[in-house]
Amino acid sequence: MIRLFIFFYSLVCCNIAIAQKAVKNFELNLPEQKISHSLYNTIEYIDSRSDTSNMGIVQTGAFNKKARVVPATPFNLQLQKLMDALTDNSTSGKGVLLFQLRQLSFAEITGAMSEKGYCYLRAALYEKQHEGYSYINSIDTILVIKSMDVTKRLFRDGSKLFAEFIGGNLNKPASDEFVYTYADIVHIDSLEKKKLKVYNMDTYTDGVYTSYRSFTDQLPDYTNMDVMLKRDTVSGVKVKDAEGKIKKIKSKDIYAVIYNGKIFIATDYGYYPAEKYSNDFLFPGKAKVAASTGDMIAAGVFFGIIGSLIAENTANATFEMKIDHINGGFIRLREVKTY
Repeated sequence: MIRLFIFFYSLVCCNIAIAQKAVKNFELNLPEQKISHSLYNTIEYIDSRSDTSNMGIVQTGAFNKKARVVPATPFNLQLQKLMDALTDNSTSGKGVLLFQLRQLSFAEITGAMSEKGYCYLRAALYEKQHEGYSYINSIDTILVIKSMDVTKRLFRDGSKLFAEFIGGNLNKPASDEFVYTYADIVHIDSLEKKKLKVYNMDTYTDGVYTSYRSFTDQLPDYTNMDVMLKRDTVSGVKVKDAEGKIKKIKSKDIYAVIYNGKIFIATDYGYYPAEKYSNDFLFPGKAKVAASTGDMIAAGVFFGIIGSLIAENTANATFEMKIDHINGGFIRLREVKTY
């Protein structure tokens, strides 16, 4: 029996090791239609993703073996090829774009009868000027594909996102007069957080926050509340509405509770204490893995874990989470062992 266990354990470890080495190439498709009178003909590239080793996980072959998405051609070269295909040399200007990739994550989930594929793209475009860079536009979107075999279509439609985003801005000058340095763009997260009140405070306002916006603005939706505690964390919350009625609220219906100056993030699974470390809000907790185009928070949770090749088996695990400062999503960083 022990030998049988060792055999199966070794087999599982071997399969995981193989999966970790398997890669799938992602190549941008080149459009046939050109855009006349583009202001730009050159594109520079900066990769601001926290994990630049891959672009997500897809499933390949009859047995849905997992493979990391890794472009064979450097992505900066792919972007310039796309730029060349989009622009008309006879009418285009000589301007230079800076493309900042902030998130690109492919993922697939196998259902009973079909597969679902996701592509999460967050990026920004800047116009290069003598003094620095000026903001043109950004994209923050999720592509959802449902099919019997989604990988090819997922890559094709994911590539189309890049072509449409870049192509749709080739005739647009910078929309912001503010000029960023290259270092500013590298540290764009820090600049964005400086505009959010909650990231620039040492003490926080007690109350119930129904949205990420009210949380960042530190404007609670309810201040008249009754908080129940269990083992130093929130176990339930009651509030008094505008008509003076007492009602119990569910954690899945709000974003956070601040009680005695301490932040408790609300998820479908309950409330979790959060602390600020290195200008990020972190908390150990659980949250659903599902992602959809209409739920950026769920998407943040989902795409925060795709670096793990066996992530779909972790729905009941506890993770260290980071709040996405742009949309309030919960990004899974690493699993937290609980005993």
